[in-house]
Amino acid sequence: MSLQVSVFLPPTRDTSDLIRLAEDLGFHRAWVYDSPLLYHDPFITLALAAQKTARIGLGIGVIVPRLRAPVATAAALATLSALAPRRLVAAVGAGFTGRFTLALGAVPLADLAREVNDLRALLSADETPHVEGGAPVRRIPVPGAEQRGNIPLIVSCRGPKAQKLARKIGDGAMTGIFSPGGLDLVREAIGPDLPLSVHAVGAVRADGEPLDSPRLVASVGPVVAVAFHAFAEQPWRLEGLPADLRDEAERYIARVKTRLDPTRRHQDLHRGHLVRLELPEDRDRVTPANVARFSLTGTVTELRERADGLARDGVTELCIQPGGDMPVEMRRLAGALVSA
Repeated sequence: MSLQVSVFLPPTRDTSDLIRLAEDLGFHRAWVYDSPLLYHDPFITLALAAQKTARIGLGIGVIVPRLRAPVATAAALATLSALAPRRLVAAVGAGFTGRFTLALGAVPLADLAREVNDLRALLSADETPHVEGGAPVRRIPVPGAEQRGNIPLIVSCRGPKAQKLARKIGDGAMTGIFSPGGLDLVREAIGPDLPLSVHAVGAVRADGEPLDSPRLVASVGPVVAVAFHAFAEQPWRLEGLPADLRDEAERYIARVKTRLDPTRRHQDLHRGHLVRLELPEDRDRVTPANVARFSLTGTVTELRERADGLARDGVTELCIQPGGDMPVEMRRLAGALVSA
């Protein structure tokens, strides 16, 4: 399988211009996150990007059930398909910050399955029961509001049960680059033919540059913080960790529980998500060992070797987020991975 290289971006004021740059640099697709209390609206962001680009694929990842009714999500996706015909893809998942910043956990897999099935029915002009239990509904667009082209629906699947669901109902699968057990096991679980997109935050390291240099801390430090946020929100993730990392995670959890107001912890813990380090406890976690563990950072040669390894494991799309000075870091990543 060949490996396509895409970018993943937080939807903010400047993201549509970054997507135009990504197209110029030759990236396959530009993804944006969906987390309403942290970022701008992903549909509006991609609508702006659609008007500034002509070729690059556009993706939302991940749409979280219960943030919107499926009928509203389907209308937004149909709108984007009209603005960027045959360039749109959407991933649906159980939710991380899209849910945790609401002080809610991830949705059950049954809700994830229903969201995918409802969206697929609505986007195919089929009937589906409304989530509130009403009569079956279908899209009946007026002239000029039609959808243009098929919209693949990808299932975000970190764990084995979600991977089984992706194999059953997904047009593709999405996971993180450090999936438990290894990406080869994800490929085995979803089957040989389903497209597999992998998310990472990464940077190009100069020869001899320390992994905790100021530039790399700004670029990939936020994803190290997110790893520890995940440990704090879902302590079951500590199972199976190396002893030193588990001890560090337990100390981190104890510290943020002590320092952060418990009535606001679900908000304060996630400030700056994947963009900037906000908590002093987070900055302390950005060590060379953790940069190596939780980000895709290396020299040009190392990154190309990692990309080759991902392709051997059955990954079809690497979706990498630049950080820090995003235009500069995106150009570095393109030079290492897109033009390889």
